[in-house]
Amino acid sequence: MATQAAKAAQKRSNVLRITESAIMIAFATVLSEVKVMDMPMGGSITAFSMLPVAIIAYRYGMKWGFFTGFVSGLFQMLLGMKNLQYGTSFWAVACIILFDYLVAFGVLGFGGLFRGKIKNQGLALAAGSVVACVLRFCCHFITGLFIWGVWAPEGMPAWLYSVVYNGSYMLPETIITVAGALLISLFLDFSSPSITRRRAKTEEALPRNNAALAAKLVGVVTVIGGILYSVSSVIYTFSASVQSGTEMELSSAAVTGTVVVCAVAGVVLYALGEMVQLLSDIRENQLKNKKNNTQD
Repeated sequence: MATQAAKAAQKRSNVLRITESAIMIAFATVLSEVKVMDMPMGGSITAFSMLPVAIIAYRYGMKWGFFTGFVSGLFQMLLGMKNLQYGTSFWAVACIILFDYLVAFGVLGFGGLFRGKIKNQGLALAAGSVVACVLRFCCHFITGLFIWGVWAPEGMPAWLYSVVYNGSYMLPETIITVAGALLISLFLDFSSPSITRRRAKTEEALPRNNAALAAKLVGVVTVIGGILYSVSSVIYTFSASVQSGTEMELSSAAVTGTVVVCAVAGVVLYALGEMVQLLSDIRENQLKNKKNNTQD
């Protein structure tokens, strides 16, 4: 009986793991189409598209994370099938398939590298995400050096072109993924058998107000979005200039205006969230005092 119960529990665990992985792959695929910036020769800055696979790797280990990333890479390859036409030989196409898709997304399994080594979940997931992003950059660097380097401007070495081009979207992508790992770890616990909301550590701790959290989170994202917009605008203009061989002008007034608006809106939203949380704390304290007085 005990053996049958153990087998049933293991089966439920496997079903949960496969289900979560499928959902996270779907999330990653959808988020990969939500692009902050799309590079002219492939590659993009997306809305946390690397994070779902990193979370699976953190929950179920790197081996399962590698497999999940590999499957996610297959979907990305299907979406970017047109890029294979740039391969001038069988080996060039194989290199693109491996290092721009399968291996590049498979290394997201390193998102679980620091589980158990770093106690803080957010820091562990963020550190693993950095390693995964660096390795993904290395994969794209290889194809940039041997495949895409033919599009380098005259006089620019292929290795330098690959570093500049791939770094221009992988650096912001890394920042977004790390920020997402830290933020989501404030609210969700990925170490438990099933993903659960984080609770206050002590009964005396005042509960967080969901509306306040939402306002502050939107405020932070708004500020980050404004900064990323300005950075991506500069990077895109530089990249387009390099590709076309002509100097393209950037509207500094438009970029500055966008950053200022996002910064002001973000600060206002964050302050509003703090005010809502303060009012919520006052109300909770009043209820506690009323309850204590009633008991006395």
